[in-house]
Amino acid sequence: MQRLVEKIKKISNEKTLIITHHNADIDAISSAIALYLGLKQLKIPVSIGVSESISRPAKKIANDYNILIDPDCSKFKNIILVDTSVSEQLKTIKNLRADIIIDHHPKGDLVNNNISLIDPNKKSCSELIYALLKKLKININKKIAKIILAGMVADTAHLKLAEKEQFKVILELLETGVMFSDVLKLLETPQDVSEVIAGLKAIKNSNLYKIGDLLISFSKIGSHEAYSCRLFIKYGVDIAIVFAIKKNELRISSRGKKRILDLGISLSEIFKEIGHIIDGSGGGHDLAGSANGKSKNIEEVEKFILNTISKKLNKKIKKLY
Repeated sequence: MQRLVEKIKKISNEKTLIITHHNADIDAISSAIALYLGLKQLKIPVSIGVSESISRPAKKIANDYNILIDPDCSKFKNIILVDTSVSEQLKTIKNLRADIIIDHHPKGDLVNNNISLIDPNKKSCSELIYALLKKLKININKKIAKIILAGMVADTAHLKLAEKEQFKVILELLETGVMFSDVLKLLETPQDVSEVIAGLKAIKNSNLYKIGDLLISFSKIGSHEAYSCRLFIKYGVDIAIVFAIKKNELRISSRGKKRILDLGISLSEIFKEIGHIIDGSGGGHDLAGSANGKSKNIEEVEKFILNTISKKLNKKIKKLY
């Protein structure tokens, strides 16, 4: 942390770009914006960029800011990555490089000799940004606090995954005067018809397996894979995996119930290996793994996931439909 603080303090009139991953989620956008507001207090000329797009839930937070899509890193003196250290998630960024990385996922391929603040034990990247801003003695005003809280609440599934450490930070942020109800309003996203249709298609096209007493679903759709995973979990599945097959890319999302942690199952660990299988990259969190790549060999991925869980539980795989 100290090395990072010293580096940022040395940045003066150098153009700086904060970048986050493709289809940037709420935590990614919140982290980028909170850091942006903090660096602005230090009079650093700073911009925000994302690869490809911003997710629909995060657009409400991003609306008040000029966020560059697929910016050119060669036009900036300093490049700061937040919420990712994986090149596969930034492949549309021009002349990609990373001078500083701040992330709460396991180390990716972009971590080398750069200055990094990486802590996979944090529930959100927004927490790391908050810790950094405090070290930089930034004035954490209501505006910044609200943004950080949005990222934390979103990445803890509305506090369902939050622990003592997160609640301590939340209480500190609420001391700024921000209302928690305002944070929840910021996170409200009207139901999108295309998501509903995609979710129903995912359920229709699903395969369901049972290993021990775990229910595991697989499905294929064209988009809204993360939403579809959450829908499966809502309806009682323990682990949901959804493949989004696009023209030149395969994206895989997964979600799991908290009970799988007690069984020693980590979706993040499983999806690291899946990244290799599909000629791309993978990782994520214990209860939310993801992978992106070029290979369309989804049968091999499905077999790998089932066999991995079967070996972990020492239970047979039973196909229900």
